[in-house]
Amino acid sequence: MVSQRCFADIHTRVLSDAVVIAEEMTSDYYKLSRSQWLKSRYDILTLPELRQDEISSHALAQVARYTCIRPGGMLKSDYYDLYRICLQDHNIIDTLDNCRHLELFPLLLYVVTHELVHVVRFSRFQQLFDVTPEEKTQEERRVHRLTETILAPVAMPSLREVLAYYREHPEILNA
Repeated sequence: MVSQRCFADIHTRVLSDAVVIAEEMTSDYYKLSRSQWLKSRYDILTLPELRQDEISSHALAQVARYTCIRPGGMLKSDYYDLYRICLQDHNIIDTLDNCRHLELFPLLLYVVTHELVHVVRFSRFQQLFDVTPEEKTQEERRVHRLTETILAPVAMPSLREVLAYYREHPEILNA
């Protein structure tokens, strides 16, 4: 049974700050303009906003993909992918409770950056969304390395703790 512990106000305020930095760092790394970000349509959602099939019992976050059509559209070019970054509040809170050396802000910064890298790679067709479990494991390792590279300029000792945690627990990368 999945715990339904949701983010409190403090969590959502910290999340907002983490999203701003994650978007900036990711767009700088990939050299994305504002219009290119808009073409990579995505939402970042927390547990109360998720559909039942978007909730994970173990992942800290995951990306869901939906095919949408522009209002009034009928042409193939009117279809687009929408990516939903589904933050798993309950698993993030449990991780913080169980790993007292981890802090909320650097953990959220890592998680959001990691998921944004997935969105960029999917939207640029650098990675297919639907792959085998083996290919997914390889992609998670690639995205982890890219996330480390993107966040390397951030001078924050507590972020190093998060990176070390992910190196020690690679199974959490396989959502």
